[in-house]
Amino acid sequence: MFTGIVKSVGSVKTLEEDHLLISTDDDNFYNLETGTSISIDGCCLTLREYIGKDLLFQISDETISRTSLNKDHCGFVNMELPLTVNSLLSGHIVQGHVDGVIELDEVTKLDNELWNFHFKYADEKYIVDKGSITINGISLTVVEPDKDKFSVAVIEETYKRTNLKNLKINSSVNVEYDIVIKYLEKLNYDK
Repeated sequence: MFTGIVKSVGSVKTLEEDHLLISTDDDNFYNLETGTSISIDGCCLTLREYIGKDLLFQISDETISRTSLNKDHCGFVNMELPLTVNSLLSGHIVQGHVDGVIELDEVTKLDNELWNFHFKYADEKYIVDKGSITINGISLTVVEPDKDKFSVAVIEETYKRTNLKNLKINSSVNVEYDIVIKYLEKLNYDK
């Protein structure tokens, strides 16, 4: 389980077949036990081993088919270690189970180092104004939802800390909808 508060941005060194090799200069990601869960662009992946200082993950066909981890990836990934009992829950509850891929539609730079990121092709039944959403592992708040489109306001700290600055228009991003909304849907469905 994660919070959506990104701790580091890593570089994709290779993404071949079912192997993903990531480099980072963040010491928090060194000397972890193999088998540790790490959020990579919002995908809960298991650390397989270290190759030098680089982290190697084996990714399944399911992950490749349901996420933006593919050859068209921007080359930089958001990284977060799992939540512990001593962690602050600064974002929201994020499982690391990507629901799908949506696209960046537009970026508007505002005054005071603020940005509005506009996304399209989201599942509108899970988009709630002022609700939580996870984009590439980042806990964000939905603004102005309209059918399958919505925006998020991004502050300078989030912009500098994440791979949002590396995205281009029509870039694919991973989305995880708020687990509370999905459970409510399930409860209503079972009635």
